[in-house]
Amino acid sequence: MFAKHTQGRISPQGHARVPEGTFEEHHGRQGFEGDVSQLYHAHPTTDWLRVEGPIRPRGIQLTDAPAADEHDERALPTLLMFNEDIKVSVSKRTAPMPYYFRNTDGDTLLLVQSGSGALVTDYGTLGYGPLEYLVIPKGTNYRIVPDPGAERHVIYVVETREPIALPERGLLGHFLPFDRGVLDVPRLDAGLTVPSAQNPAGEWEVLVKRADELSSIFYAFDPADVEGWTGDLAPFRLRLADIRPLSCERLEMPPVAHATFQAGQNWFVTMAPRPTQTADDADMAQPAHRNVDYDELFVFLGTGDGDQVGPPAGLASVTPAGMNHGPDQVRHANPRTRLPFYVWNVDTVRPLRYTEAFEAVELSDFARSESYRG
Repeated sequence: MFAKHTQGRISPQGHARVPEGTFEEHHGRQGFEGDVSQLYHAHPTTDWLRVEGPIRPRGIQLTDAPAADEHDERALPTLLMFNEDIKVSVSKRTAPMPYYFRNTDGDTLLLVQSGSGALVTDYGTLGYGPLEYLVIPKGTNYRIVPDPGAERHVIYVVETREPIALPERGLLGHFLPFDRGVLDVPRLDAGLTVPSAQNPAGEWEVLVKRADELSSIFYAFDPADVEGWTGDLAPFRLRLADIRPLSCERLEMPPVAHATFQAGQNWFVTMAPRPTQTADDADMAQPAHRNVDYDELFVFLGTGDGDQVGPPAGLASVTPAGMNHGPDQVRHANPRTRLPFYVWNVDTVRPLRYTEAFEAVELSDFARSESYRG
């Protein structure tokens, strides 16, 4: 821990009372929880003319991304972004998985953008719907069975090398941002009718992924024949509507305050609808910042009630570590009194790389549209 130093015109309170004619920039480590300085510039650091090289912000409408499983029931979700720790894919499944899938490369996090169905597992069955997380531990046998005739099925799929865990809550206690009592696990007596995975040869298949290679185990019986289970390792569901977000009337809460899950040093943040700060001297928008330790995937999820407020659901941006980013002129000129929609934020410590499927629908000149100039 270093002593706090001061030079020139500053505010004694970060993110508030910004000196007139200056633009604050947050320069911090470990996201917003490590050592930090506030820099007060004569111009916005997001007021770039252009960005050249791999740190340029990139954008994609995830709901427009191709997904092989939309037309091929045996296909897996289509990979869009990846690094050594995390893989981000999209699924638009229209038919039930004709097999059980077992991922032995890591845990799986599903975020349902739209559609509904059943998650069938060794542990029982669990229904799901829009704006819900499903967490599936490494090695679990499971099937995704979309509801026939339901809303278009769009699921964001994240595979993590490290186990997915709930962050430490510290002084927040047991009930924020949600009580663990709202987490649902599959039930053996769920009462949900799903089609059998038995194939025309009378067999049941378990498709196993190990080191990104696929193998199949075949049975003469349904391998999800569990008659009882006990323990603390099981798939579970968290509805975004059950998240009770933190807010502060005098200061913007840092994104890490809204962390929902973590996998090693990688964070999954859910920003839920909430009041924004109202104090006269507080910044009404998050300050510009140079997040030097994480690549940031930022996805708008919509309101959850069908209203079209703000950017379209599924619009995503990726800001590589080291790139300046923050609110644009429109956001500064039109401060909100309330965040009206859900936002999903994934912070990765290793650089994200992109697949051809991502680049095929990447939004052109996105770096320009993300700048302060717009």
